[in-house]
Amino acid sequence: MTENVNNTGQPNNDGNDVVSPPPSEPPTTTGGTSGRGNSDRNGGGTSALSPVHWAFIVMAMAAIALAAFILVDALSGSGNGSTAANATTTPASPAALTMVSFPTLTPAAAGTGTIPDLPKDASHGKWTIKENAAIDSDPIVRDVLDRLEDPNPSQWKYFPNVGNPDRPDFPSEPDRPAPWGAEYGVANVPFCQQDMRCDFQVPGWSYRLVTADYGFLDRTCQNDGTKGCLLLLINVSDQSFTWRNQMADNGFTVHGRYWDGDHLEWAILGLTSHASANMLNLPTFARAGEVLNAGGSSSNAGANCGNQPESCASVDVRVVVHAGERVLAEATIVVNR
Repeated sequence: MTENVNNTGQPNNDGNDVVSPPPSEPPTTTGGTSGRGNSDRNGGGTSALSPVHWAFIVMAMAAIALAAFILVDALSGSGNGSTAANATTTPASPAALTMVSFPTLTPAAAGTGTIPDLPKDASHGKWTIKENAAIDSDPIVRDVLDRLEDPNPSQWKYFPNVGNPDRPDFPSEPDRPAPWGAEYGVANVPFCQQDMRCDFQVPGWSYRLVTADYGFLDRTCQNDGTKGCLLLLINVSDQSFTWRNQMADNGFTVHGRYWDGDHLEWAILGLTSHASANMLNLPTFARAGEVLNAGGSSSNAGANCGNQPESCASVDVRVVVHAGERVLAEATIVVNR
């Protein structure tokens, strides 16, 4: 707040300040024959004050009186001039302060949006596969899903960014990423924990793997003590896309590039198989000689099943292939030990 004062620290003149009366006439000079009065610095008679000196004296006395009045007024808190200043410097009472409260966040039970109608059935093996009616306009995706194998966690001890000695038909090169596999990009755990709501971003020509209780669009999965939940989003567009306001709890995510869209079935197979192996507490490795999950009675590295002493008995796997916001296909399967 700004006080109503001038640059000297005094209240501005509001018309109520004390005004000194005009000076009275100075007394008549007496004595002395020199006619010099007070100006006779060499003495020689009784000195007399001139009118100019009397004016200075009266003005000084008025200034002293005014200063004393202001000092007393400031100390007592009364007076016309200080009332406005005192009013502006009085702090507001606590009752007058406006308190800002933050809304209480409510966990989302499911994601925002819905999976569109997928009328074409392309199921095979243990996979249930539903495809967009226009899937024939995306023949590469259609053919990839036709070639997709059932997950086999015991065969995928390694993440599909490196070669797999249990699958010699999965091409690999020493010290290079597996050309038909997927990059191990940026991992995040715990994922989406604040209010369990967040955005699922999937970069172009990339995947996002989520192992968690989740609500994605109108699809949900909840760990019931025996099964784990795995969601794999694959964006076959060359542009990134963000699924807004989705839900995940008690989980883990990793995203990265898939390396060859013409052989995308290998990346899907490797990702779902290796993640399931961790969740089922099977032996897995980060790389040759580096144990990730020891299996047996060891601690379980698989998020969403890691809080269960003996891991999950099965994994509910859902794969959603999309081009930006356009869902092309959905594939589901239950993976057991």
